[in-house]
Amino acid sequence: MHIDQSFYLVILNGISGFGPKTINSILKQNIKLQYLWEMDSRELEHTGIKGRKKRKLIETRKKLDINKIYRSFKNREFNYVTIIDDNYPQKLHQIYDPPPVLFYKGKNLFDLPSAAVVGSRNSTIYGRKVTYNIARKLADKNINIISGMAKGIDSTAHRGALKSDFKKTTAVMGAGFEYIYPSENKMLAQKIKQNGMLVSEFNPNISPTPGNFPRRNRIISGLADIVLVMEAGEKSGSLITVNFALEQGKDVMALPGNIDRPTSRGTNKLIKDGAAVITSVQDVLDHLNLYIQKYDKKKENSRDKKDDIYPDLNYNEKKLLQIFQHEVEINYNQIKSISGFDSDILDRTLVSLEFKNLIIHKKGKKYIYKGLQNLLKPI
Repeated sequence: MHIDQSFYLVILNGISGFGPKTINSILKQNIKLQYLWEMDSRELEHTGIKGRKKRKLIETRKKLDINKIYRSFKNREFNYVTIIDDNYPQKLHQIYDPPPVLFYKGKNLFDLPSAAVVGSRNSTIYGRKVTYNIARKLADKNINIISGMAKGIDSTAHRGALKSDFKKTTAVMGAGFEYIYPSENKMLAQKIKQNGMLVSEFNPNISPTPGNFPRRNRIISGLADIVLVMEAGEKSGSLITVNFALEQGKDVMALPGNIDRPTSRGTNKLIKDGAAVITSVQDVLDHLNLYIQKYDKKKENSRDKKDDIYPDLNYNEKKLLQIFQHEVEINYNQIKSISGFDSDILDRTLVSLEFKNLIIHKKGKKYIYKGLQNLLKPI
């Protein structure tokens, strides 16, 4: 039976002591991972696998039937992508110690414009109300809301996104899929899986431990294009996510709060230190618009004869606007069928056209064409 490199990476990812630093160090040596199951003790040491890690690997090799595990994975209820695969999220290639493996359930939302929404577990009514509304309005723009499914702000952000038309939200977990933490969020996790995506860097049988959650936070910020901090105390775990975001070059925005509230001290300090202020959902959209424009320029690989006349529109945007020329109001499924775009490309293009004030998104996944008042000529 042929077992590919990616699956050996999944097995390695589940061995105690083999975290991202160790695995990425092995990968940089261009070693075929199946050779690790054949090397003797001295050869393993030449790869940098020594001491406890070497003993753990040798012990695992003796008791694991990889062929049996590989066959069982064919019936799995989740997908996975590894750092050596072409479809690994490009955003995570840019972060420090990217996760070697990402397991996910639900829809693949990795390439959508995304906002991480984080905050205190001990949140206030004010914080939850604003978080819910902003998450819902952003998700109505087909923006993926990313959080950690913890109590308080995280759970509220997911619920707000699930109340939108598109329901796009991603929960990054601090454990494998066999463990939903906190357990009270099992129903929420099910709803997220049905409409959005559950993500974990941990193999399915890994239980939640305190050290898992800071690791999770770097993925939350890494997958996002902007990080929104809704409430945070002076020593809040959300500030760990902020530090990762700053290291990754991501914009950070914070919600101002009452100076007497402990849960506002962290966010108010972030604003004092230079974070952008959240006063409305439009503040967030303005920041995200800059990202989408950069993304489109980077991803646009083809030009057509209209490029010189319409420099602000890329090929995909023009193709969709040509569809709107024939149908003033059209629903999402019709647009997808006519354009032939997959969901990720279509979602990103529709969001961009909304930001450029050329179409309006209404309830029921309907879109209305506003015309080309912003451009010099009609298409």
